[in-house]
Amino acid sequence: MRVLRGPAILVCGALLACGGPGGGSDGPPLGPPGPVPTFRCEDSAPAADHVVLRCAGQIAPDEWLIDVVVGFPTTSDDINGFSFYVEFDPLQLAFVTGSGIEGDFLNQDHETVLFAAAIDPTDPGRLIVGINRAGGSGTAGVPGHDLIMSFRIRALIAAPFGPVFPAFKNARADDSSGQAIPEIVFDDQLQLSVE
Repeated sequence: MRVLRGPAILVCGALLACGGPGGGSDGPPLGPPGPVPTFRCEDSAPAADHVVLRCAGQIAPDEWLIDVVVGFPTTSDDINGFSFYVEFDPLQLAFVTGSGIEGDFLNQDHETVLFAAAIDPTDPGRLIVGINRAGGSGTAGVPGHDLIMSFRIRALIAAPFGPVFPAFKNARADDSSGQAIPEIVFDDQLQLSVE
């Protein structure tokens, strides 16, 4: 028995071209698109003498402003400066270059403040911060003057991740003589995620 292949090939081609089974765009509707991932930030208020990271506001869909604040009233009234790292996963998050700004805590009496915040050139997941008063005296944490500094952080991927916890490392507060203030402690309470 002889099989005629020409007509069979023509019928298959016509079905595909005309939207028959397995071809075309007349299939069942695909439905609404899924939810858009959202960059989220969660935190908690600091206790007195505790330095924490706070969610200060969402700047863009992939970017948050983060505040570094101290809980008040502080035990010490001779706080002259802070130095610390903020470490995070550089595959998920990035410091926004140039976004570090000093807060009102150390200059509440209009003292000159020296401030630097930059990424470690050998580690893109480590923000290095140093901030101190230029004069010879320190200050205390009081209501309305708790902001040490602010910076922006960006989510690098839109796919869900986290929560992740940016962490303080090598952190200390110093008095006007350059000695560490043991009452001031640094807590890792901030959570960032894309959900």
